[in-house]
Amino acid sequence: MKRVRAPQYIPYKYIGVGVDRIDYTKGILERFRAIDRFLEKYPEYQNNFVFVEAGAPSRTRIPNYMKLNEEISKAVDKINWKYMRGYWKPIIYIERKLNLDRIFALYRTADACIVSPIQDGMNLVAKEFISANVDCTGVLVLSKFAGATEELEDAVIVNPYDVEGFADAIKDTLSMPPKEKRRRMKSLRENVKRNNVFKWLSDFICEVVKFVS
Repeated sequence: MKRVRAPQYIPYKYIGVGVDRIDYTKGILERFRAIDRFLEKYPEYQNNFVFVEAGAPSRTRIPNYMKLNEEISKAVDKINWKYMRGYWKPIIYIERKLNLDRIFALYRTADACIVSPIQDGMNLVAKEFISANVDCTGVLVLSKFAGATEELEDAVIVNPYDVEGFADAIKDTLSMPPKEKRRRMKSLRENVKRNNVFKWLSDFICEVVKFVS
């Protein structure tokens, strides 16, 4: 049984987390398809794994975004009904914006954080998860389409469109030896510490000076 370090107890052996603004670019539906395939392909994780998705609604008056919200809710219901056993359901969907304390509590609890955009820049969720993972027990699963992959090479890199590969990556992440988890997370934490906002500003100024010269 997992020792949970967050204020709220989640009584499952394996815990995954996703924190997103509800948007087409975030790859949330692709993530759920991969979780569905993962549970189907590796049934031993059923009743042992739960994924907590914290989705902050955005642009709720725009029809396309209203439709996306509906599609996400339907996907969650479909997967939960497919695998539900007693009180267990594989996806817990929190459809609201959480404060930072609650988000970091989720990060500290999670065995894996899945960041799976189909198009994104320097994703802050990935770096928040790394910063929160002080005991180096979590693993970051990161889309190859996130700009952060250029820096965060020790994340488990996935193609969100490749359902089979994505599902296998989730399994590999959850079964990763503790020593390998620590090695990866220590490297990621060092990278985040090194490549902070001050370094970015310094690099930016240097590039501007070169351009002007």
